[in-house]
Amino acid sequence: MMTTSQANHHPTLKDRRTTTTDLSWMLWTTIGIGGIWIAVLLISLLAPDLVSGSQQEHLPVAAFTSWFWGAAGTMVLLWAMGRLRSSASWQPIWIGLSVATLGIWALATILAITLPVMVTGTDPTQIPFAAIFAPVAAAMLTALAGVVTNVFRQDLGGG
Repeated sequence: MMTTSQANHHPTLKDRRTTTTDLSWMLWTTIGIGGIWIAVLLISLLAPDLVSGSQQEHLPVAAFTSWFWGAAGTMVLLWAMGRLRSSASWQPIWIGLSVATLGIWALATILAITLPVMVTGTDPTQIPFAAIFAPVAAAMLTALAGVVTNVFRQDLGGG
């Protein structure tokens, strides 16, 4: 007969609640990050190109720049979500941050892909301003959402 020095460990209600909270936090963080990078991929592939010169050369400017702003948005989201992890009472706030992030990046994707380009010059240069600035605005609005969640967290006694 085999004996062990430890008693059978049965998880308490608090252990289960902590595990559920951690899983929820990880799920919503992953959803927010996934939303950002799906938006970056769609913007990179579907946004109009910068067209310039007498040869009408195409430059996929959104593909060159959107990954940088996606990385900035991801870092800000991770920073804000990391500050919310320590308490289960902040679960509605981290869900709200992820949903807001999804909405911000979905709107940026729609604007970057569908807004018209500016055409100028005799060799009609086409400048896709929305494809250039929508990811920048999305990263900045993600940062703003992260700061707002920190304010809500403090109102709930998080310090």
